[in-house]
Amino acid sequence: MGWLIDPTEKSVLAYPANQQPRIFQEPDQVLPTPEFIGDFNLSVGELFGWLKPGNI
Repeated sequence: MGWLIDPTEKSVLAYPANQQPRIFQEPDQVLPTPEFIGDFNLSVGELFGWLKPGNI
């Protein structure tokens, strides 16, 4: 599992294991996560909310 995060476009290109990559651009879309993370859910909007300047 990997994510390519584009802060300019506010999009995430997700690379799930053994699947085709998928793009996520809508704030309410939930990003795929590895199974070992359990019930953790993160939306595109939440991710970019965390990445605002001053939050890191």
